[in-house]
Amino acid sequence: MIDRRAVAQHFSRAAQTYDAAAVLQQEVASRLAERWPLLKIQPQQIMDLGAGTGFLSQHLRTYYVQAQLVAVDLSMSMLQQCRAKLAPPPAWWQKLNPFHSELGVAFVNADAYQLPFADNSMDMLVSSLMLQWCDDLPSVLAECRRVLKPNGVLFMASLGPDTLKEIRLAWQQVDGETAEHTLHFADLHDLGDALGRAGFSDPVCDVEHITLTYADAPAALKDLKAIGATNASGQRQKGLMGKAKWQAFLAAYAQHAMPDGRIPATFEVVYAHAFIAEHKGSTERNLPQTASIPVSAIKRWHG
Repeated sequence: MIDRRAVAQHFSRAAQTYDAAAVLQQEVASRLAERWPLLKIQPQQIMDLGAGTGFLSQHLRTYYVQAQLVAVDLSMSMLQQCRAKLAPPPAWWQKLNPFHSELGVAFVNADAYQLPFADNSMDMLVSSLMLQWCDDLPSVLAECRRVLKPNGVLFMASLGPDTLKEIRLAWQQVDGETAEHTLHFADLHDLGDALGRAGFSDPVCDVEHITLTYADAPAALKDLKAIGATNASGQRQKGLMGKAKWQAFLAAYAQHAMPDGRIPATFEVVYAHAFIAEHKGSTERNLPQTASIPVSAIKRWHG
């Protein structure tokens, strides 16, 4: 079980340092965005679920210029960083215009398990490196399906089970399986099956491995802390860790050094996209060419 309150706290504390350390997050957002042109659709209302500081939202604003975007995140602090990046405070002359909008973006502080949006309200839902922080995959995917319109499309990237394998193996060498130091992530097949069971049609999944390298083990762990990627498992070890045990872990992690002496941190990234059938409950797909959403429908969602 993942402690949702701990997840929110970790990312809130990391909000100020996140962008400087989030090399992986920026790269995955870019690679996910490269997949959108493959579909000849023009979504009018898009949700970025788990928007963080706005890496993926920036791509959405660039590619789908006319769309209304809703950036959703569990952490208010992360959402504030996203808002500063995508919708800076208006100039004084803009404040005089009662019809001034913040670049067509709304910011909503909400949990993926209970989205405050109407059924069939989104044309497209995207999510990058958020799903791994949810331990009830079917519930989250059911919410995604609920808010998507018939003909809607879901794009997501999540972390797979090989993620941080060096850290997991190092801890196993130190204390075996007596405590959880890393989360367990769903693999490609689990995600594809879950999408099908949630009612999505034509799910397509693929996977790649990205390895970041660091000067030493403490540098790798410092970066993970800076992006809020600390252990939020409900079964994580509580209390202080002894110095001897910590040093033993660092020594075990150092054994995974690459030939040039740098320390690796491997991330398995699982990508997926799937569709909502034209009539929910059907398995047939008919992709839309256009969609029409009134701006007034989004104004009440501003956070």
